[in-house]
Amino acid sequence: MNTILVIGILILLIICISLLVILLNINSKKKNKSNKNKIDYEKSDYKKLNFSNIEIPKKIERMDEYSLNKAARVVFDSFKSLDYVSKPASSLDKIEWHTWQVSLIMALIKKNKGSFVPNNNELFHELITNINNDLLVNETQKIINKFNNKVDVFKGREELSQDIVWSSKDVSILFYYMARH
Repeated sequence: MNTILVIGILILLIICISLLVILLNINSKKKNKSNKNKIDYEKSDYKKLNFSNIEIPKKIERMDEYSLNKAARVVFDSFKSLDYVSKPASSLDKIEWHTWQVSLIMALIKKNKGSFVPNNNELFHELITNINNDLLVNETQKIINKFNNKVDVFKGREELSQDIVWSSKDVSILFYYMARH
């Protein structure tokens, strides 16, 4: 009787382990397929943004690529040093970025440059990294639309630097978009 009980338990144990292995294998295949679809989806979304209509301030538009990258790196270094990752989510709503800084970022997005922004989630607040790619594209487009509606491209650096109308969330989204695309 004890032998039959032990054999029954062993058979049940083998069946359970087999089912577990099969389920893990199925889940792994689904995950790989969804990751492949996500990557393809992200690449196709890049084209959804309307870059051509971004009006860049004339002084920035006339900058050579080296100067533009150098200036934008300074903005990105400032962004990193403010360490939004460790701040509460409410701090992202704070309006503290001026239009000259955002214009530099927009110029890089329009020219499809800015590869110096690493795809590193540790640089961005979890509120930003937790949004899906579709929402990221939509939010970036909203910022582009706001930029086109608010920025006077004929103003110079001095005037645009006094125009503080951009939130930390806006800047985070722009840099995160650049990192992901």
